[in-house]
Amino acid sequence: MLGLFLLAADASGADIATHVIARPIAGFSVSYPSQVRFGGLDYVGGFEVRADRREVGGLSGLVIGDGGRRFLALSDDGLMVRATIERDPHGRPIGLSSASIRRLRTTKGTLSRAKSASDTESLDVYPGDGGRPFGVVSFEGRPTVMTGPMDADGFVGPMTAVALPKDTRLLQANRGFESVAALPASSGLGGRFVVLAEAAERGAKTADPPGWVIGGKAPYAFRIRRVDGYDLTDAKVGPDGRLYVLERSFSFLSGIRCRIRVFSLSDIRPGVVIDGETLLEASMSEQIDNMEGLAIWKTGGETRISLISDDNRAFLQRTLYLEFRLRSP
Repeated sequence: MLGLFLLAADASGADIATHVIARPIAGFSVSYPSQVRFGGLDYVGGFEVRADRREVGGLSGLVIGDGGRRFLALSDDGLMVRATIERDPHGRPIGLSSASIRRLRTTKGTLSRAKSASDTESLDVYPGDGGRPFGVVSFEGRPTVMTGPMDADGFVGPMTAVALPKDTRLLQANRGFESVAALPASSGLGGRFVVLAEAAERGAKTADPPGWVIGGKAPYAFRIRRVDGYDLTDAKVGPDGRLYVLERSFSFLSGIRCRIRVFSLSDIRPGVVIDGETLLEASMSEQIDNMEGLAIWKTGGETRISLISDDNRAFLQRTLYLEFRLRSP
């Protein structure tokens, strides 16, 4: 187990020390830990994070950078967790070090701690004008998307709101913007974003959750086909220019399940319902929990996919970091 002290901010804004333990997860399959292949992915490694304070929890957004060393996660109450991913001699992730926590800020000051104003769910980083990286964050309770320049220390700096279509106001209060993904310049939509709702809006005649392309002069809506009762929890555009969407379902009979589907950006047009191929589907037979955060990145020519779970700061749930290698077609 890898232990560290993590600096966090208490209610007064002062730093506090938090003890964190990371327990490596050698195998993704519970019964067959030596199994590597799962759908279109190979399991690389992962770890469970345990902390003695509630600030380290509720993680639902994730960005991995610097070839798999830089870790930036977002909690569901406006906190950013920045750390370094430690790896064993084989490159497998085993824990976190050099970690710290900071509350998100707007250009008007530190983000309010009120749930209605700090229900943050998804995070992405993209190159802005002049190549300076920017962060983009989605808020669920009150549909909001905000962007801000990345500070030199790796945190998202002061943010401003992005204009949203009026129909986003129809989203359910606790099933709104779960995902935001920056669109690459190669798609012809550089500087714009895809935002996805967890579930269909109030009064909708369909169960298919809505999405929007925003950030330009002509935002537009589309939908993602809802299949087998899964809800959307995060999304990113991969190095291959496809949209990867993380989904989750829960029932008392089957427990928690997670799935990753892949979509073509060229299919996203005003008013359409898009469907994609399943890349991974996992259940309680694998090492999963409430998987809510998704990151896609490259190292040594390989595409890696990382997932993180939101433990809801509940005793029976876990904060898990899982890493996979995307297999070539």
